[in-house]
Amino acid sequence: MKSPNASSTGTGFLPGFGSDPAADGVAGDASAGAPGEAGPGSARYGADGPLGGEAFWVAPVGNTGLSTGGPGAGAGGSSGRERSSEGPPALTGWLGLTPVGELDHSEAVDALKDLAELRSWADAQEVKVVTRIADLTAESAGPAGRLGYARMVTESEIGAALRVPERSAGSLIEHSELLTRHYRLALAALEGGKLSKRHAWAVVEEATGIPDLVPAVTAAFEQRLVGMAGKTTVTRFCYQARRLRERLHPESISVRHAKAVQGRLVQLTPQRDGMAWLEAYLPVDQAAGIFHRVDTAARALQGPDEPRTLTQLRADVLADVLTSAGATGHIADGDSNPTEPNGSSASYWGVQAKVFVTVPVMTLLGGDAPGELEGYGPIDPETARRLAGHAPSFTRILTHPFTGARLGADATTYRVPKDLQDAVRVRDRTCRHPGCNRLAVFCELDHTKPWSQGGKTGYGNLAALCKRHHKLKSEGYWHYRQPEPGLIIAISPAGETYLTRPDPPPAPLPETPPPF
Repeated sequence: MKSPNASSTGTGFLPGFGSDPAADGVAGDASAGAPGEAGPGSARYGADGPLGGEAFWVAPVGNTGLSTGGPGAGAGGSSGRERSSEGPPALTGWLGLTPVGELDHSEAVDALKDLAELRSWADAQEVKVVTRIADLTAESAGPAGRLGYARMVTESEIGAALRVPERSAGSLIEHSELLTRHYRLALAALEGGKLSKRHAWAVVEEATGIPDLVPAVTAAFEQRLVGMAGKTTVTRFCYQARRLRERLHPESISVRHAKAVQGRLVQLTPQRDGMAWLEAYLPVDQAAGIFHRVDTAARALQGPDEPRTLTQLRADVLADVLTSAGATGHIADGDSNPTEPNGSSASYWGVQAKVFVTVPVMTLLGGDAPGELEGYGPIDPETARRLAGHAPSFTRILTHPFTGARLGADATTYRVPKDLQDAVRVRDRTCRHPGCNRLAVFCELDHTKPWSQGGKTGYGNLAALCKRHHKLKSEGYWHYRQPEPGLIIAISPAGETYLTRPDPPPAPLPETPPPF
């Protein structure tokens, strides 16, 4: 899909990106050449633009911020970050890429394939390193009674280091250990550039679907899977692998389905502009039945006077059914003019959930500043006013019209009063452990400096920690400091330090809009 910001020359970059407009060939540049031409400088992008120069990655050396020798050393490759280890880095050397603007079509395609092989090699090394971290954590976990914390600690360490959710870190650990310990053929194919990371993970997921009862069968299955995966897309491979798995699996599909049903779930994934994905993992008959019912009702609403598309109608029917306290009659009556602007019925407020909505006072009075819905982010002023004024299941928290400060008071006892609980939870939004997205409303309020050590029950000494990370703190694996209210410094078992700040509260919109 072409970017809406693409320039008129078809470069996909805004004029002036990386150089002046003339150098980019946007206007009056005789050296720009005809579209599709390639050559030294590829002037459409400018000599100093994104395709104009050589690129280097150079391995860092120690904590000096310097890099190993090679072209561009000390300039293009090292992040200069502080390292937790005193010894020399395990990764050494440098890698260069010739100016992309000088590549012809076939050379660019070859470079793309080379980069894919490089990425696969790097992913294979990541698999080995992750497994090593897991082994070291297990070894240092201590007595058998503490071994249950080994995986939790490993997930927290890797999640923070890679800035990914711990669930993603756990998936990385699981796949890494399986590849290194049980599926060496798939790991070798990944390291050799024959498989991508997605393909290798798909091989593992499909291979683990057959019980390891007969080693010869599982080994042959893995070999077949690796051969299949290297020839097609991940989606097509998974379809072929499922058919092969069905022929080899010793259990009937009925038994396996009964087990799989136990993993059913519904999850919400926030998106931009006041939207979100609602996903459900269900038995296929239920999922197909739900879609058929929604689709049938949506098609019944179509007509010459209905402005909504079929896709929009499906979404509105689903929202009307799931957010209504009872039958609204809109679907059955074919009412194409619901009372809510998004097409759902007025009974939207049948939702029964305890969440926080933060509304600037001036927004409540009719201003344009956005509100904040806990666990999602900015919402439009009109929705914020509706939630604050008409939804009894929402906890309303007002903010100062100029400073954005939230109300809250400190306490002098261990027990946290209700208004202070709400103030801290709204400030933190989520668990304050690096990368954890567990909503604060489901977290425990922890005294950053323990009460037993003189810590106060105050706004500047309380932080939301989910039960998992509260345990890791209590067991002494992770340590936290809060030098100022809301500023959390987390120290990992490996000695890495992470600083997190809460998102600022909603503030009035600037008088001058941003230049984009």
